[in-house]
Amino acid sequence: MILPDFRIKQWGKLGGIQLYNEAHINPASIDLTLGQSYIDLSTNEELAITGAVTLVPGDAILATTAEYIRLPAYYAAAVYLKSSLARLGLDHALAGWVDPGFEGNLTLELHSHRPIEICSGQRIIQLVLFVMQMPPNEAYQGRYQGQRGPTKARVQPKYEGGKIG
Repeated sequence: MILPDFRIKQWGKLGGIQLYNEAHINPASIDLTLGQSYIDLSTNEELAITGAVTLVPGDAILATTAEYIRLPAYYAAAVYLKSSLARLGLDHALAGWVDPGFEGNLTLELHSHRPIEICSGQRIIQLVLFVMQMPPNEAYQGRYQGQRGPTKARVQPKYEGGKIG
């Protein structure tokens, strides 16, 4: 079941989200905002967002949400780019699932198809919360638990027989 606005408000007020802003709640989601830094994937350098950052076609960055979230063991979430930004040429890679028990800032892989400006504090994604029928046997305890800021991959791909594993 997708959480409605009043349940999202309860989650936010109970500490599910740092920098909670009730004005960012939609009927079935909550808007999260762009954090204060990003990683330029062409240079692997972390840069501060001061004012507006202009992305040009072909740019790819790892950005972060300003909000730090805490999902209880019986919630999961999906991450969707704000449609108005998609219409302007921004794209969010499809790594948009948040497992039950996760806590941290969300890292976003953003790609530009047209010149676009983004700035810290801008509403950038919608978080849709789901209630699970029952908690999983084990809540998320993966390598990104507790991450703060944009986080690079913490795994090295293995190439065996032409396949990535």
